[in-house]
Amino acid sequence: MLDHFANRSTPVHRLGAAAKTVSLVAVILATVLVTRGRFLLLAPVAMGLAAYHAISRTPLRYAVRRLAVVSPLALAVVALFPFLEPGEVVWRWPATGGGLVVTREGLLRAGDLLARFVLCSWASLLLLATTQFQDLLQGLARLHVPRVFVTQLAILYRYLWVVIDEAMRMRMARIARDGGLGPRSLRFRSRAGVVGVLFLRSWDRAERIYRAMAARGFDGTLHTPRPGRLRPVDWVFGAAVTAAAVALVLGDRFLYG
Repeated sequence: MLDHFANRSTPVHRLGAAAKTVSLVAVILATVLVTRGRFLLLAPVAMGLAAYHAISRTPLRYAVRRLAVVSPLALAVVALFPFLEPGEVVWRWPATGGGLVVTREGLLRAGDLLARFVLCSWASLLLLATTQFQDLLQGLARLHVPRVFVTQLAILYRYLWVVIDEAMRMRMARIARDGGLGPRSLRFRSRAGVVGVLFLRSWDRAERIYRAMAARGFDGTLHTPRPGRLRPVDWVFGAAVTAAAVALVLGDRFLYG
């Protein structure tokens, strides 16, 4: 579950979801807008996230495992920059002539992108780890995020686990039939068939759920408990993080040009 540790009682868990969402947006924007290659300016972001992580008492292993899930595509893109970015050559294979070339500028670009990706993913993970999903939806509604987007998120979160459970049952049924043996082409066609059947079943379930909800008078509005008012500490937290993010971007622009 994404919010497996969200029911704990720590100072950051008790903060309002809207304040934490605004803070997340500020942190991500500051991380993205800092000029490329200025790793020193990313250090305050990393220290702030580390302090938040420590206060939340979220297990480090949990955070690392969740980051590893979303990392492969980003790492594949980052790994290309040392070879594609022109600049001073630091490694060549073979040693003479053409072939693979790694540049200093490419390594710096890859390190910069990797640092930004880790910080943004870490910040998003901490929001989910310290905020129950229902509270997060209420926070988005409080921030006047379009209702249809909030509703889609709620339905996606509710039925994503149903689809995953169905996929696991279909996978176990396929393995029970062929034992994972047979020619590779046959196994590929079998897996492709499972994906196709899962899509059709999900489509049919979505249609049945929609008809059932429409029959009960669903008009696109999720009726949830009314969120409480933001406390002074929520305003202070959101304002402090936003001010720090603005100061970081302005310092990058005016101090370093």
